[in-house]
Amino acid sequence: MNKVVTLALLFLCSSFSFAQSEQLTIRAGLLIDGTGATSENVTIKVEDGIIQSIDNGAGPYDFDFSDKTVLPGLIDTHVHITAHFNSQGRYEPDPGQTPAQTLLYAAENAYVTLMAGFTTIQSVGRADDKDLRDAINRGILPGPHILTSLAPVNVNSGPPQRLREIVQQHHEDGADVIKMFASASIRDGGHQVMSDDQIEAVCVTANELGLRTVVHAYGTESIATVIEAGCTQIEHGNRYSDDIIELMSETGTYYDPHLGLLYANYFDNRGKFIGIGNYTEEGYAAMEEARSIGYETFKRTLELGKVKIVYGTDALAGAHGRNIEELIYRVTEGGQGIMEAIVSATSLAAESLRMDTEIGSVASGYNADIIAIDGNPLQDVTALRNVRFVMKDGSVHKNN
Repeated sequence: MNKVVTLALLFLCSSFSFAQSEQLTIRAGLLIDGTGATSENVTIKVEDGIIQSIDNGAGPYDFDFSDKTVLPGLIDTHVHITAHFNSQGRYEPDPGQTPAQTLLYAAENAYVTLMAGFTTIQSVGRADDKDLRDAINRGILPGPHILTSLAPVNVNSGPPQRLREIVQQHHEDGADVIKMFASASIRDGGHQVMSDDQIEAVCVTANELGLRTVVHAYGTESIATVIEAGCTQIEHGNRYSDDIIELMSETGTYYDPHLGLLYANYFDNRGKFIGIGNYTEEGYAAMEEARSIGYETFKRTLELGKVKIVYGTDALAGAHGRNIEELIYRVTEGGQGIMEAIVSATSLAAESLRMDTEIGSVASGYNADIIAIDGNPLQDVTALRNVRFVMKDGSVHKNN
């Protein structure tokens, strides 16, 4: 049997050892609720997949985590869930790889992401993300909640009128968000490639339809155009002036930088990428420069403005299941406060997805997306790697 199929079947057979219960209780030695608040020795009551209360109720408990830290399920607002290395260990499809095989790779990626404590992700790359989203939503296949942009739009997608039609079609096809490439890849210089009129057509149309827009953009000029067009979230950013920091702060534009995991993954897996498209020696040199500039820009953004910095990783082949590493980089290398970083991956990320009344917090009325870890991340951020328990919508997928 194909290895991918075998693994998928094993996941299906093993992941639901604890099914959703009508009522259950969780004891938390330390609760970090996702909004910046903490409490000790509390009991979380869950019924039919929804958190009913948080109090000091006595046992017995269905899950006693008196020696652990409990948090909301984590949220990654930028992944590419289908991206994988093929059977030759390269970042490209095998010759003859079927759509079903590609989707099974994606199912593996979704599974390891969930096991790492990420109960919601936003995938911004391919139309077939929708098939995985819908399969997980049916309640059998284990994986995080998935929001998808379907296929992204770019400079070659057409003139403004055609872009409006594409956004409309994506809306009808069930997209949760629109992804746009306003700038070139950083490996190609990162300059603005879409016209101001193209950018405006996409963002204005999306806003009219009630859709969010996440935009790949680098540099002051591109980012200013994107914000002025009414787009909702900047991806990467990397290099921009202090005026952009002020503009993001004033407009409430969400900002999703990618500082550490993205580049570490590219360099750790260099042999699997090099020689494919713009993954050249020159492209790698540009990424090395961008990594350094990115940290400088991030630190300046933290210092100068109240920008809504949300959590995303740009996870692709090699990074799925390692999503938490970006948060560790932001704290240890970027200088972000630990609690601020946790909030960026919980309640603030949920707000950026317009789901802040459903996920991102451990609070009454919220989905029972709950994780437990060994250690206290407020004392040692690397404790977030030690995920021992994962609950999504009241169903337990991991309980070590």
